Amino acid sequence: MTAQPETRVMRLRYAATCHCGTAVDAGERGAYSRSTRTVTCLPCHEASGQDALSSPPAVPTEDLQTPQVPALDVGTAGAAALKEYERRKAKDEAARQERSKVWRALNGFFYPDGRQTTHAWKVGAAGEARVAEALLKCTESGLGYALHDRRVPGKRSNIDHLFVGASGVFVIDAKYYKNAEVSVERSGGLFGPTAETLKVSGRKRDALVTAMLGQRDVVVDALAGTAAEVTPVIPVLCFVDGILPMREKNRRVIGVRLCGLKGLSALAALEGRLDDARRLEVARIVAAKLPSMT
Repeated sequence: MTAQPETRVMRLRYAATCHCGTAVDAGERGAYSRSTRTVTCLPCHEASGQDALSSPPAVPTEDLQTPQVPALDVGTAGAAALKEYERRKAKDEAARQERSKVWRALNGFFYPDGRQTTHAWKVGAAGEARVAEALLKCTESGLGYALHDRRVPGKRSNIDHLFVGASGVFVIDAKYYKNAEVSVERSGGLFGPTAETLKVSGRKRDALVTAMLGQRDVVVDALAGTAAEVTPVIPVLCFVDGILPMREKNRRVIGVRLCGLKGLSALAALEGRLDDARRLEVARIVAAKLPSMT
């Protein structure tokens, strides 16, 4: 068996620095020494006049073992909603102090979290946390990368969750309607256009669909002009503890997908053209364009 040369010219997997100070990027060719675990740039290697069995002078570098890659800004699910809840609760408490002692006691007993609109922010934060847990399992299974609580440029609003899977970027809004029946009502057709209406517990919720289409456009605009420009962007309404339609065709309304917590893994597992390296690249682009609220 022929022994492997101690030093050989190869295409580097990780970035390194030659003893002369020249940086050799990942993917470029350089002379790698197995004994000293160092890299020499090609000009220095050729100038040394050493063959493949010799070792050029170089200084050790840790780049071969630890690539310098910035951490992915994942964000914290529900952070913005919880912050808004605390702000509103403090405001409600200040207003409560202006009332009589008896009124404060009764109001605090029946409404410990303040007004119903204030309590809704706390419920929303809890729903986002549960969606984040489901997406974490998808990430741990190697299906993609999740981002949470992303800032919408120029606005005070945010995007609850993003998940970069093989089939594209899922824009996910968490909605908590406990035991609420979700349905899609269609009218028209034949000789005219078909109108679709989202209903939750029998009430029209078309505003949710409109908001989701707006969030999709935000992500599309963020990807415009980048290497991920052609990546599909899919809006999703995730109803936590909601009752979804049985038929798959009734889980879509005007281009928005409807699902529960269990349905998130099925969406994340959809096949597509993005391999793991490409998914990570897209996730980094999205994270940079839409930073977390925290």
